[in-house]
Amino acid sequence: MNELRTDRRTDAIRDFQSQSLLWSPADEEALNGLECAELAVPLDYADPGGRALTLGLVRSLATSSERRRGVLLVGPGDDLGNRGTLLGAQLVRTLPKEVLAQYDVVAFDHRFMGRSSPVVCGLEPEERLWVFHQPRDFAHEVRFQAEVAAKVAEHALDILPYANSRNIARDMEVIRGALGEERLSYLGYSYGTYLGAVWTQMFGEHADRVVLDSICSPDWVWRGLFTDFPPNGERALSRWTRWAARRDAELRLGRTPGEVRAAYDRLLARADGGADVSVAGFPLDRTLVRLVVVGMLNSDLNYDHLGDVLRSAVHGAALEPPTLAFLAGMFGQPKEESGTVAQLAILAGDWAWPRRLGPYERDMNQAARRYPFTGAALSGIKATAFWPVPPSEPVTPLGPGNRAGSILLVQSAEDMSTPHAAAVRMREVLRHNSRLVTVADTAHHRVFPFYGNPGADELVTTYLTDGALPAADVICPNPQPQI
Repeated sequence: MNELRTDRRTDAIRDFQSQSLLWSPADEEALNGLECAELAVPLDYADPGGRALTLGLVRSLATSSERRRGVLLVGPGDDLGNRGTLLGAQLVRTLPKEVLAQYDVVAFDHRFMGRSSPVVCGLEPEERLWVFHQPRDFAHEVRFQAEVAAKVAEHALDILPYANSRNIARDMEVIRGALGEERLSYLGYSYGTYLGAVWTQMFGEHADRVVLDSICSPDWVWRGLFTDFPPNGERALSRWTRWAARRDAELRLGRTPGEVRAAYDRLLARADGGADVSVAGFPLDRTLVRLVVVGMLNSDLNYDHLGDVLRSAVHGAALEPPTLAFLAGMFGQPKEESGTVAQLAILAGDWAWPRRLGPYERDMNQAARRYPFTGAALSGIKATAFWPVPPSEPVTPLGPGNRAGSILLVQSAEDMSTPHAAAVRMREVLRHNSRLVTVADTAHHRVFPFYGNPGADELVTTYLTDGALPAADVICPNPQPQI
């Protein structure tokens, strides 16, 4: 029976690859200058005659027809639930001209979000922040997360069995065929690195040059993604407090890292106790007072802005204009609800989360004591524990059998969200066909080309344009480290 389902899925991919794509100018301001197209894929590859989904794609053609190598496919956004089409637009504005000359840059929103058959369930603003939701107590958090799961199930129960990374990898294969390409190059960040690893495990013979940047550990799927975060968050916050302590005259948060941390902890205690905490008149509740800081710690290029935000929160000072502009870009557009729903569905669709409540309560309480910054929020129970359907397929084993010719792994040494240890683990798993480029003394999520490290940018650009994989793993120094 399993062999029959596999053959049926293979046939379905082949059948859907025969579509012709019709490209037209983008109808969305954020995608200005790109072309858009839609592509049909089956909801269930084992039942290709059933319901179909629509995938939304964008592209920018190679700037040199003579030098064109092929397609650089951009995976879904840097974090699961963020739109790949918007990331594609960012990359078209940022990639080195040598890469843009040789590649059509094509990006897509993964199934059930953005431009790809989006699903919404009427989640409240607080519920959309379920990942970092700060518990009041365990019983309250159980009710909160169970309600999120129930809302999604009420509106989307019929599609939930088909939300998983393996189906997104199959969608990528349909995209490849519809583009008329024998092989695809690929660039993925964060969740996109796991998706790229799954795609190359399933369809590696069709992979050309593959770059995985800011890497998810193959061991995380997916409870480990959450429980691994609190200690990394503490390290990232401690790194910033060292930076801030050197600037006490300007920030007035403390002359030592300990004093800076104590100033922030007092803010957390006030928010947790229901007191008013605000920045430039914007209130921060028990979740947002952490989430704003988490978002800024994703890059040490944001350290100035984070200092300004906490100075404002502690002393009631006005924000500097550059910080206001940064916050407008960071939070001006709320995350689309379809991204939250798809994020949940895939996290639960890839792996069956434990149902027993006791271990979640134990983990939450222990992490709250050891890692007070995000421990309770990330280690506690999540909506995925109440998921109404089991995964339809097992987790994809990564490593042996991966047929991609080469994979370049890129990682900053101090990344909080996807720590260096996760990249090292992926390198171990893909030891036969990968190399790891580490950017030293750097805290940044999405290195190439966004951070601007000259050594890393040159290595990745050379690999994409010339196919030259480094002979060994490489460490690139940071010419201007923040710490």
